[in-house]
Amino acid sequence: MDPKTLLKNKSICTLPWSGFELEPNGNVKNCIISKTKLGNINKTNIKDIMHGKENIELKESMLKDGMPFNCSGCHLQEKNRSNLSSISSRLYYLKELGTTIDLNFYDNAENFSLKHIDLRWTNSCNQACVYCDPQYSSKWAKELGVKVKSDVESRQEVRDFVFENIAGLKNVYLAGGEPMLMKQNYDFLKLLKEKNPDCSIRVNTNLSTTGTGIFELLCSFKNVHWTVSVETTEDEYEYVRHHGSWKDFVANLDIIRKLDHKISFNMLHFILNYDSIFECVDYFKSKGFHDNSFVIGPLYEPAYYNLLNLPEHMIDRVKEKLKKKLQENPQGYLKNSYENLLYYFSNTPWEKNISLFFETTKTQDNRRNIDSRKVFTKLYKELDANTLE
Repeated sequence: MDPKTLLKNKSICTLPWSGFELEPNGNVKNCIISKTKLGNINKTNIKDIMHGKENIELKESMLKDGMPFNCSGCHLQEKNRSNLSSISSRLYYLKELGTTIDLNFYDNAENFSLKHIDLRWTNSCNQACVYCDPQYSSKWAKELGVKVKSDVESRQEVRDFVFENIAGLKNVYLAGGEPMLMKQNYDFLKLLKEKNPDCSIRVNTNLSTTGTGIFELLCSFKNVHWTVSVETTEDEYEYVRHHGSWKDFVANLDIIRKLDHKISFNMLHFILNYDSIFECVDYFKSKGFHDNSFVIGPLYEPAYYNLLNLPEHMIDRVKEKLKKKLQENPQGYLKNSYENLLYYFSNTPWEKNISLFFETTKTQDNRRNIDSRKVFTKLYKELDANTLE
């Protein structure tokens, strides 16, 4: 395969040939936004999963430019984009990994060589974000009395596979849960520092804890991209990211800003920050962060938090705000984010169920002994008025 073919094929992603994503429950996917799983390490060895039928059939479809359903999330983000400036995972990894392997390697769907890993070892997390669940948050699991099973022997097999190939890794993504709380990441980063110190590392963190040794190890690498999860500020931040502290978040952000590392903000747009997300972006821009620091997407699940449940006049106002922001000529990923949000909110069929939002949030508030109405007064005032009409 020549470089032009690789770039022109709008279906090919390098990940099925070069990496995987591991979830806390043992599921293995090509990446976090994949629609289907390849297997589960509690049932099948990780090596067999990567050489298995599901992954091979996916690659065969890509080689035929088949636009597989598994990758529809990226295809949506790339819609109407004519270059590589999209924020889609497919294009990100195409740029990061595409030429790290001889291009002829992609001609054969049977081929696989580990160059990328996305490790979410367990659900260990010190926050219980409103849109999250027990699978990705131990705080959520404790709150609901749910146990997420994670087989020790199966995770050891993954660890061995990764450690065997650690010197050849080109890109690492650490997420969770909260990656700063996973002891597996400490052992991994120590060996990576020894065997492959120039490897590119991306870490998705809530930036709330820095005393586990993992943070310090990450700071010692030179090629680190901090992807910081945040959706809004101050009291709204502490409601959305339950158990989180806005003061601690800002202090830790100041620490990593002093490093020569890349920082970006991973943001979700949904009912609770339907308007304040724009203020959040403005806040970070006032701190000196540029447009390419922001990757924003609509929250799809849980459905009751999806912004499309709002009354049409409120959605129309959000769309007008997005159009206004685009008229301000944003650049890079922020521009791409606003375009994708506008397209999603304008073209997605949706059956509204705002009553489920009210019911679920009230139940959650009672369980946590907090009051969303006191935090999101503007939102509830408008929703209540619409209900009375």
